[in-house]
Amino acid sequence: MAQIILAHQVDLKTWRQAARHYALAGTPPEALSWRVAQSAEDTQQVFQVASAEQTDPNAVLHLPRRLVEWILLGLQASSPERFDALYRLVFRVVQDHLDLTTALDDPDVRSVMTLVEAVKAETEQFRLEFARVFADSTQTVWSATPTAYVVEGNAAYCMARYARPWEIRTAYRSMKWDGRALWFGAGGAEAIAEPQGGWQQAGQGMWQDWPRTVLVPDSAEVETTPSLDALAAEAMDCRSCALWRPASRTVFGEGSPTARVMLVGEQPGDQEDQAGRPFVGPAGQVLERALEEAGLSRNTVYVTNAVKHFRFTWRNGRRLHQKPEQESVQACQMWLDAERRLIQPALIVMMGVTAAQSLLHRPVTISRERSRIFPLGEGSQGLVTVHPSYLLRLPSEADKQREYARFVEDLRRVKTFMDSLT
Repeated sequence: MAQIILAHQVDLKTWRQAARHYALAGTPPEALSWRVAQSAEDTQQVFQVASAEQTDPNAVLHLPRRLVEWILLGLQASSPERFDALYRLVFRVVQDHLDLTTALDDPDVRSVMTLVEAVKAETEQFRLEFARVFADSTQTVWSATPTAYVVEGNAAYCMARYARPWEIRTAYRSMKWDGRALWFGAGGAEAIAEPQGGWQQAGQGMWQDWPRTVLVPDSAEVETTPSLDALAAEAMDCRSCALWRPASRTVFGEGSPTARVMLVGEQPGDQEDQAGRPFVGPAGQVLERALEEAGLSRNTVYVTNAVKHFRFTWRNGRRLHQKPEQESVQACQMWLDAERRLIQPALIVMMGVTAAQSLLHRPVTISRERSRIFPLGEGSQGLVTVHPSYLLRLPSEADKQREYARFVEDLRRVKTFMDSLT
């Protein structure tokens, strides 16, 4: 029996190399054994295909997309049988032409699906706890206890969720983000600040081939998501439009889950994209000042955008804002609808044309709609006003002062309306 030694618990690179070699060679699953290296001597024997055994370089291992997704998730499961279970399915697909779309009751398929569902559940729990722990801006270290090996696969999610530095320690792996680079280190039952053997930067050695875990949500799942934290965790993987590629991260809404007022803007800007928080750039500073002058506080409202990714164009080395296309507005509609469902605001303030059109579902002219409170449906009232960035783009100081005063007056209408409800 051939023994395959993997470098670590989620050694996708070695498992993939061995699975390709043996599946193409027709080696049955019962002729192989899999285990993770337990010592330095083991590590020196991590599987490599000997030159005399090289598979035909022109041979291609064709796997259905569904199986590839199962492999990426299944390798993170806690079961030591996962390596064999996944190879067994690969072998049957390659050699027996097993059709996964019609074999859902097959024992091997059910075995792998059990692994996949367990990892999905663990991943969702890991993300929710990560978001909860680091929601406190003073928290920098989290000693986590996941039952599956989900740390590496969620590195991209964690960096996208919080751009500021953080560190995660588990029994099998430590991971930290210093704001510029991602580092991995050994874990242990008693986590320590400096892992044994030091830190290794992601992109070097064994970490460079590990892909991100993506749990792409659909509209049906979003409609039943029970909390804002869970919704934000799901949104980090959103690929419903093309903006996820150039943007650094999803920028979700933030604020009190019981807020009576919901402020909706257009999309995150450059600073928001970097920080992962809405309205933290120049427009956000204008908004906070105007809220304070109107007798409101950002701490008591919920702030979000109609579009959750930053659309920009490069010019002279800078990322300049571009108005989002209708495709992106429509793709993000499910997130905005879900935020509204969970918060149930009494009043929604639509700042700018994009926000107004997203909520009113019709063409909007700000000058015609502005400064009046009207029924919006679903138990909410609406008010249309300008976006704070509009005030920054005005050509003269006199124009800026005049329009800023109008903006503050709109927010005072919000304050008066809210006071009337108490």
